[in-house]
Order: sequence, then structure tokens, then C-alpha cells
Amino acid sequence: MHSVRRLFPVQIKNVKWPRNYSSSASVKKNEYILRSAYEDVPVPNIRLLDRLWAEASHFKNHVALVSAETKKSYTYLQLQNFIVNFATALLKKLGLKPGDVIAIAMPNCPEFPVVAFGAIQAGCMVTTVNPVYKEQELSHQLSVTRPKVIVTIPQSYDTAIKALQLSQLDAKIVIIDNPADSVPDGVIRYTQLAESGGADYTLLDKIESKHDDVAVIPFSSGTTGLPKGVEISHKNLLSSMDVMSHEKHCLAELTTAEHQDVLPCVLPFFHIYGMVITLLGHLSKGCKLITMSTFQPGTYFDILESEKVNLLYVVPPLVIFLGKIPLVTKEHLQHLRYIFTGAAPIAATDIEALLSKTQPSTEFVQGYGATETASMGSTTYKGSWNRHYGSCGDPMVNFEMKFINPATGDNVLIGEEGEVCLKSPLVMNGYYKNEGATKDSFTSDGFFKTGDLGIYKPGAGLYITDRIKELIKVKGMQVAPAELEGILRCHPAVQDAGVVGIPHEFYGEVPKAFVILKDEDAEVTAKELQAFVADKVSDYKEIKEVVFVDEIPKTASGKILRRELKRMYL
Repeated sequence: MHSVRRLFPVQIKNVKWPRNYSSSASVKKNEYILRSAYEDVPVPNIRLLDRLWAEASHFKNHVALVSAETKKSYTYLQLQNFIVNFATALLKKLGLKPGDVIAIAMPNCPEFPVVAFGAIQAGCMVTTVNPVYKEQELSHQLSVTRPKVIVTIPQSYDTAIKALQLSQLDAKIVIIDNPADSVPDGVIRYTQLAESGGADYTLLDKIESKHDDVAVIPFSSGTTGLPKGVEISHKNLLSSMDVMSHEKHCLAELTTAEHQDVLPCVLPFFHIYGMVITLLGHLSKGCKLITMSTFQPGTYFDILESEKVNLLYVVPPLVIFLGKIPLVTKEHLQHLRYIFTGAAPIAATDIEALLSKTQPSTEFVQGYGATETASMGSTTYKGSWNRHYGSCGDPMVNFEMKFINPATGDNVLIGEEGEVCLKSPLVMNGYYKNEGATKDSFTSDGFFKTGDLGIYKPGAGLYITDRIKELIKVKGMQVAPAELEGILRCHPAVQDAGVVGIPHEFYGEVPKAFVILKDEDAEVTAKELQAFVADKVSDYKEIKEVVFVDEIPKTASGKILRRELKRMYL
């Protein structure tokens, strides 16, 4: 156990505060960087899977994952064995080599960590894909990462084939199968790779991954443009587990013979929040993870009631939903110790509505992070003084935070609004095969520019006040305006288009399009353009409103001024 200094949760020195702020810390002037009050945790020199299973002897016979829909389950011992089997099969049966890319287009299910961690144990890189992507969306990600294997479900098989054709790629397809069912010709059954034996520990022991080697390539819109591959390294993931295990961050209890924490997993594993926080953070503690492939309210309520759930990991739309719906009562939430939310801002009133249904001892924890920072950055510390529910808390262990003027790049004093910037062993290597975007995303002193405006208030923590980056957050998922604009411009009646996010009570934001027609007499309706886009994108990216306009404000270089667009028309 690392020693912990009993200080105010952020160690603040040399800070000039505005007059209406107060702090119990001793302060001076002209400080720009916030650091955690707790000592850094060095990145361990250990393999990722060895770190994941460091405490597995305590819970090897406990259930690791169970599907809420199919009831299929793995114990921890099965999970470990199947990961090794799958890693071996990738190298020996499918002929992959360390450094090759594997695409995973799967919903939450017990098989997901087998595929993801098996690929990593084989020395491969994993790119995670939303399984509801349509062929054009999937083709973009495949074209960038060029995987040798795609692992998917039968329902997404046709989309995968079409996306491979669009990308002009030849990749093997592995299907998550039921051995009793037939599969399309030419595909490979998951069960034959993972559940039929064939582990070669001698082969896998020869695989050496360095700290800076890329492990996972999730996609993020970054600060602008189409989604980009984010290089999450072995170091990022190793450090994430140690940060999550820190006594001030760790919400899960280590499984024992007498107790096992239970959590429903509705946040997608293909998203960095689900993969790092849910999978790595809780498999390493031996928790029971109940996977949900989609959010079905009745199923979710049944899990809350019957499984005596201890931990909830949610996004703001789900917090709002649970707080408002009368069907969720104190009986559903009586065993909760912690509720954790992230991915988008949330109002204090919505948090209080949900907490009114819990036991007084239930604690609400809010965090802030990004795909590029392995989903971490700041948090309201467990058991802390922080009850400012709109706040994202203080820098986590192993993180530094500062604020810059987004127009000039100059540092601004803590306590003044600026773009939030983070430095940590958890920050990505860069954007995959995109040196220009990588360079633009870091300050000269190595801080990642998040694209979010924020302010740090002593005694309360970090508040996100606005978004500089262009992406729209729908149910916590990123939507790139440029992607929707490009699709709209492909319509024969459209001259130009601009897309922005507008507030939505449950989803957080939804896309709204402003369209200039080639011919003002063109016979095209808003509904027709919405359907045109909907045919090419996932449901959460669909445009909810279309307005026909005469002008879309742009810079001299042609960049859409989205704030001006909102000012003109909203």
C-alpha cells in the first residue's frame, strides 16, 4: 500500500483565487498546474494479463460474467482459460503475428473479454467497433486500422462483408456462435477457437509487449473531424488498473468467500468507459458482471431487484431515467454502495432525484475523462468532502491538470476558465496513423488538450462549462458533425450543410442540421433528408431536426463556425 498524505484532496500551491472562492489550503500566487494530493503510482513492469489476474486466486471459482439475455456464464477460471485458448488460436490457427490488428464488433456479452484480452495476450492490437454500425461507418474504421480478423455476431455479419468490400480488405471473420446453429460458409466459429482447448503457454510466454506498444485502438472524434483511432498502450492500461485500485478511487471490494460485488454492465465494452472502468477495473477485483447487449428497462429493473446490485456505472441519460421513472423504487437500489457517472455533464437536480431513492449511505461519484486519457482524469474522491454534484472533482492519482486559453494556447491561472488539459501515464500515445492530429492535440509541454472548457473551484472541484471540440454527445456517445455533414452533402439536392448539437432532456444532446439547397425550388423535405442520413448511420447518430437556411458561417479557410451557426439560428 502506498502511503497517503492526509491533505486536502488536491495539493494546491501558489494559486491566485478569485475573491468569491475560498480554500482551506495555504496558497500563494501564479500557479497553473493542479496535482493529486496523493502520491503517484509507478507503472508496474508486468504483463497486462498478469496484472489483471494478480488477485485471481481469491475468486477463480466465482462467476465472472453472465449474460442477462442468454444466461450464458463464465467462471473466472473458465475466463482465464478461454482467453489463453483464443490467444493461442489467433497465432497458430489463424496465422496472426504480434502487431496485427483485430476488429471486435460485438455487444456486451461474456465472450467480449475473451476476444479482447486474448488478442492482447497474443501481442495483437484490438480496435473496438460499435456493433450497430452500418457499412459506411464500419468501412471508415476498417480502412484506417486494416484488421486481419473481424470478430462479430451473426446479426452484423452482412454489414461486415459489405464494409470489407467498401474498404477493399480481405479479413477473416469469426462469429460468436451457438454450436448448435449453422454459420455462413467461410466464417470461423468462436467456440472452436476459445472453448475447445488448445492453449500453448510456451508460445504465449515468448510474446513480449513493451509499455509503449499499442494494445487497443478505440475511435474518438477528438477535437474535430471524423473519428480517429486512439492509441491506448499497455502502459495506459496497466496504469489504469493501479489508479482504479487506489484506496481513494476503488469502489469495488475484492471478492472473498463471503462476498462478491455485483454490477450490471449496460455501458458498451467497445467504449473506453466500458472497457477500462467496467472490465479491467472490476474483473481485476473478481466482481460479478451481468452483461446486457442492449438497454432493456424491464431487464435492467429485474437485475437491480434480484441481483442485489452494489455498484452502478451509468451515463447522465440513465441517471435521469432512473430518477424519474416511478417503477424504480428504494427496494431496487437498497444494496447500492456507489453510483458512478461520467461521459457527459449532469445537473445536480438529476443526481438528487436518483439519490432520493437510495439508502443514505449510498455515495454518488462523478468523473471526467476522455477516450484519449483511458476514460480517466478527475473524480469526486470516494468518501470525500465533495457534495457539489455538478462537479467532476479533483485530478486523479497519476494526473496533472492545467487550463489554457483556447485561442492563444497560453496558460491561465487556476480558478479561471480555460481549456482543460491533462498529463498522465494514462494519456494516449497519439492518434493512429495521424501525426498531424496528434501534434495538434498536445501542448508544447506534453499536456493533452481535451477540447472542453472548464474551471476549477476550490472546495468544489472541476466544472465543465462548455465544449470547444465539435463532437456531439448523444447518450454519452460521440457523434462527429463532420461525418453527418459529409453524408448530407452527398444528397443530390444539398449544396452545403452544417450540424450542431442541441439540448435534449434524456439524451443530453441530439444532432440538428442546417442545410443549403442547390436549388431553392428543390422538392426535398426535411424528413427525406433525415431518412437519407438514417439509412447510413447508427440510430444514435440520426439527425433529429433539419432546417433549410441561406447561409452557413465559415472561416476564410472553409471551416464551419459552429458557435456562430448556433447564434444565427438557435
